[in-house]
Amino acid sequence: MHLFFTDLDGTLLTDEKNISSKTMEAIDAYISAGNKFIIASGRPFNNIRDVLKRTGLDRYQNLLLICYNGSVIYDCGAEKYLVDLRLDPKDVLHIIDTAEEMGIHCQTYSSKKVVSRHQGIETDYYTKQTQLEYIFDRDILSHLDEAPRKALAISMDHREKLEQLKEKLAPWMEGKLTTVFSCPEYLEFVDYRSGKGNAVRYVCDLYHIPVTDAYAAGDANNDLSMLQAVGNSIAMINGSNEVKAISSIITEEDNNHDGLAGILLQLAKK
Repeated sequence: MHLFFTDLDGTLLTDEKNISSKTMEAIDAYISAGNKFIIASGRPFNNIRDVLKRTGLDRYQNLLLICYNGSVIYDCGAEKYLVDLRLDPKDVLHIIDTAEEMGIHCQTYSSKKVVSRHQGIETDYYTKQTQLEYIFDRDILSHLDEAPRKALAISMDHREKLEQLKEKLAPWMEGKLTTVFSCPEYLEFVDYRSGKGNAVRYVCDLYHIPVTDAYAAGDANNDLSMLQAVGNSIAMINGSNEVKAISSIITEEDNNHDGLAGILLQLAKK
């Protein structure tokens, strides 16, 4: 049995947020051969489930979902959380307050919606990318029906501002929070035990599969820990230079042209 971990945006999904029929056929062959297919994304849990329904991946009952960059691992077959790491709402508020003082947009998440103080180009862009709905209100905490799993700072063309925010908060975060860039515009704040790499190791232990035998595919820097954790790391040809530099395989085609299909079909035959 093979374990195949894949990112969504820029990897499994096209830029139009779909999965082509060719790639779906390859996934079907891979799973039908008795292998495990695991989604590993920075997206929220409910949003990933919406993606599964929209693309038809929900036909597979036993998928594992790694959400919020490793803060959540969910077993679709058993319908239960295997890992669920949350943030203190007061810590999230401190991050948002600090970002706002620096002129940086920052948001967090209720169980079903994104919560933000302001609407702007950042929220418009994020909505286009994820199809998630927003609540806009100065009083962030009043809209959190559960402890959030992450906060997200967004800067459309000033990555250095996000670096400054990360540096400013670093001493305060030590021992409880960590950060990851999921793309140049997004700086994510999650529990220090999170990360796609830790999630991969958890799942490999769960199925008693050595990490050296696992496969993982990604395109962005929040995929680095996942790719470094496995023995078979796959970088999308459209991926970042950092991702390509540490990967053992680079796809011949990008995410818009079935970059993963050939690899999945090969694994289905092993």
